[in-house]
Amino acid sequence: MTAPTRFAAIVNPQAADGKTARDWPVIRSHFENTVGPLTDYVTQAPQHAIELARAAVRRGHRVIIAVGGDGTLNEVVNGLFENDATIDPEVTLALIPRGTGSDFRQTVRLPLDPRLAVDALKAATARPLDLMRLRFRSHEGQDRIRYSINVTSFGMGGIVSERAKRYSKYVGGKLSFVAATLFTSLGFRGREVRLEMDGRQSVAARILNVAVGNGQYHGAGMWICPRASLDDGLLDVTIIEYMSPLRVAKDMKLLYNGRVYTHPRVRFHRVARISASAAQETLIEIDGEPLGRLPLEMEVLPRAVRFLSTPRGETESASA
Repeated sequence: MTAPTRFAAIVNPQAADGKTARDWPVIRSHFENTVGPLTDYVTQAPQHAIELARAAVRRGHRVIIAVGGDGTLNEVVNGLFENDATIDPEVTLALIPRGTGSDFRQTVRLPLDPRLAVDALKAATARPLDLMRLRFRSHEGQDRIRYSINVTSFGMGGIVSERAKRYSKYVGGKLSFVAATLFTSLGFRGREVRLEMDGRQSVAARILNVAVGNGQYHGAGMWICPRASLDDGLLDVTIIEYMSPLRVAKDMKLLYNGRVYTHPRVRFHRVARISASAAQETLIEIDGEPLGRLPLEMEVLPRAVRFLSTPRGETESASA
């Protein structure tokens, strides 16, 4: 029986609007020439990466590489975890970004070019990162538990992420999220939500969106949690109160330039736990995937996963 390779890649062939299926043989060849032998596992359907990641660990692979966007990375993370613990604490997570948004890679400073991302992995070392544990309601009304490594949001976010996936076939990643945000704002009238933070602070607000960040970016480059750090044991909460579609369009630049907290309708909190509820249906997106709705409970799992990162593998503003 052949010994397992150290590296296993969980490849989403549909990532980057289907270009990954075409490009993967070249990326794999570069990886093996640069880093070392690699075994790949190709996803066949949504959620399949969870099963493949779990199987790869049990077959003895030590580094599990998500090849895809933030949704693929999220599935791989969920494949590595059971009952709030890794199925093997010696396993390390890595990423070759290929996706519509690929937002997490901005926080960890990974190049979008897959060859450069592979080169970065060669020089990377494992560092412990926080995760977010979520309990929420599925679209079918069932309670679900999920782990998130980047950003989870609710309000407009769940609607925008679904629309952006459809638009990306025509206008690309960033433009698809801009268009989806503007279009959604035309018919969105806000949601009355109640937030409980760390068991001692309660906030009731009519919101446009609330983002809870371990990472800093979502929505193909929106700098929604510019102060977030991946290993501080805390979650950054950005509350955007309801505003008119015209105001959304006028002030959208603040979502991209790191100055979102200067807006008079934006509030910032840093917490370890947060819960959210709403009387109306309020959709959730988890690492870019529209997976359910409120109510939601979230908590940070400090330094829960080992991630291959370069020494400058986090934006400098994260620790500001």
